[in-house]
Amino acid sequence: MSMKYKIGMIIGMLFLILISACERPASKAPIAKPESGEAIVTPLPIDQQILNATMTAQAIMKEFNQPTSGSDADNKDEPQQTDQEETQIPTAIMTEEFTPTALPPTPELTKPEVYTVKQGEFPFCLARRFDVDPDDLLSINGLSGAPAPGTELKIPQSGSFPAENRALLDHPDTWTVSAGETIYQIACAYGDVYPEAIIAVNGLVEPYDLTAGQILQIP
Repeated sequence: MSMKYKIGMIIGMLFLILISACERPASKAPIAKPESGEAIVTPLPIDQQILNATMTAQAIMKEFNQPTSGSDADNKDEPQQTDQEETQIPTAIMTEEFTPTALPPTPELTKPEVYTVKQGEFPFCLARRFDVDPDDLLSINGLSGAPAPGTELKIPQSGSFPAENRALLDHPDTWTVSAGETIYQIACAYGDVYPEAIIAVNGLVEPYDLTAGQILQIP
């Protein structure tokens, strides 16, 4: 190959390189190639984003059966709870305190000088009640046994019952009446209780008839 031919080929190649360089736009930025293993993230269109958000909200409503936060128009029928209502501490409901009915005061009773025996009473009962010695009571009245109801007895004004405690049952108390019982029998059952005191606190009136099952307050 001649020297002229070789020079011509070199000049031709240089000319082609110059032409190709001129045709490439200088203002076009080079396209960056992603590195190996890096995914290309392309933002979704606006319509697709709205559709995805709507589907997500519908899925939440279906799973929990309650609406997600929506507009005021959607919740206009539901009462709005304020912060004050959320933090309000419930207060106890004031109820009227039950006050039992007060019993009438027990009358002040003194030892009588003469006493008329009632149904169900006997000398030892009267001796306990009036705090006298039973022997003195029998002696002053010439008794050898129980006097009949309606008998008038003299009550000794001196001496005392020989036992330290005249009471047979503790009181105050309540007593449920049995059939045929009288105020005087019930007073004798407690020992040192006056029948007049039972009559007063229970508001009984003559002839002081009692009924089975009736509850009496014993002062």
